[in-house]
Amino acid sequence: AALTRSEIHALSDADRTCEDANRQLASARAHVHRDHTAADTGVFEESLRLKNTLDACEQQAKSSPSWDALAVLVNCEYRLYVLNQTTPLRNNPFLSHWVEAVQRLGTPAAQRDANTDGSILSDEISTVRMELIKALLQSRNPSQFARASPRQLYNNYVELRQTSLFNIRTYVRMLEEEGIYERTPEPDSDSPESTSTASDNKLNEFQRWKLGMLSRLETEPEHAVAELTHLPLELSSLDFLTTLLQEHTLQALNIEPAPVIADFIQHALRMTEQMGRGPGETGAAESEPEPMLESGREAQTRAVKLLLLFMRNLIRKALLPLESIYFEIQEICVRYVWIREVREFRAFV
Repeated sequence: AALTRSEIHALSDADRTCEDANRQLASARAHVHRDHTAADTGVFEESLRLKNTLDACEQQAKSSPSWDALAVLVNCEYRLYVLNQTTPLRNNPFLSHWVEAVQRLGTPAAQRDANTDGSILSDEISTVRMELIKALLQSRNPSQFARASPRQLYNNYVELRQTSLFNIRTYVRMLEEEGIYERTPEPDSDSPESTSTASDNKLNEFQRWKLGMLSRLETEPEHAVAELTHLPLELSSLDFLTTLLQEHTLQALNIEPAPVIADFIQHALRMTEQMGRGPGETGAAESEPEPMLESGREAQTRAVKLLLLFMRNLIRKALLPLESIYFEIQEICVRYVWIREVREFRAFV
């Protein structure tokens, strides 16, 4: 799920302020929902649609850089932050997205002669987006960008080179403490070189894992499927599973996708249920309790919202027959009916 063409168009003016672009986006969304029966499904789903749009637009900007692409990327990042700013940063489901974006875009714009034809370079787009993310994470105050346009940010970050120091290790450590990343040994110093190396290793580690998983699905399908069904409940896992379904990777390897996804959802539900118990508590029937990263209703709610987004995507895109996850849908709708998004999901299905 990503933004519609009309929504993307509303964000594509590089001379429109971020605040005004958001108003245009709201107007475009209202028009879309007036023409379709589907209702707006809440902050988290809009956030995921923004993230998916960012991923697609980033690739487009690499091959065909343009002011429109810069505007869409800047406005999507701004909107994504605004939507989630009330969530403590370490618990924010999109912190890993921002950290990995800074890692990925982390090479500053190359030392080039200034453009004379009014065009924009792909590495300049990356610089503007990276500096915006860094500023949002450090100040945690998006209002400073409300009256700025993407072109003004370009002038600040590229033309005037108003870049900021940024220790990404601070945010990587948050993700490690929340169990999103595996802990890594502390570097000997917080020098830019050591921080950059650690950051690059994080990103490369996940890319290597994905390539390794694709290889294991072909050579060791039983072990690979068992690993897939026990992936952590986080955006990167859900994106990977969705990609496997969209590209028919499992079917090409003669692996039936429905049982894999149903088992993953069951595993996620067990983890989510355990979050509601106190530390050290396990159910009577559990001989091997799952490791618990967080506990409490707040953690449960975040996990359930992630799972709902994944299941809603499966249904909307017809990636799996509805009946193949019928019991999982029933379980989440009964067990977590106290969560508003669950009640909305029940009405959706």
